[in-house]
Amino acid sequence: MAEQQLKKMRLFTGTYPVGVDSQRRLSMPRAWRLPNDDENTQFYLVPGRARRIQIVTEEKMQDIFEKLENSSLANEDKIAAYTDIASKIQPVTLDSHGRFSLSAELAEFSGIKDKAVFLGSMVYGTLMAADAWKDRQTPLASSFDLLQKIEETYKAPSQG
Repeated sequence: MAEQQLKKMRLFTGTYPVGVDSQRRLSMPRAWRLPNDDENTQFYLVPGRARRIQIVTEEKMQDIFEKLENSSLANEDKIAAYTDIASKIQPVTLDSHGRFSLSAELAEFSGIKDKAVFLGSMVYGTLMAADAWKDRQTPLASSFDLLQKIEETYKAPSQG
């Protein structure tokens, strides 16, 4: 019987405070990297709400692209919104130590200077200035409500 290899799922969990050096380099958590990641593995740093930077995988960015690719060029509101976000997205690849350099624009947007924190967001990673995170350590009740709704909505029907 041949051994079946399972694809390891990239799950963004945990809290990882990191330092930022003078070249705005920081290391992505090892737990977020897969054994088959190499110098061609790309991530996208996307500006988000509340001065957060979302870390998006190539696969997730492909899903987003497929949802957007049939948009009309004549739809001014959509094109303006896409341009507003996409012009600030930073593609990154990690060096052999898991480091990447944060662009000056995203560092300014997020307020990241010498300390940052990586936060798991399940299917995305989140990066924020450490000072912005320190006041928000306890999960909000609405976070548990959302998780409950997701579980209940997608729960497999019982077999009877």
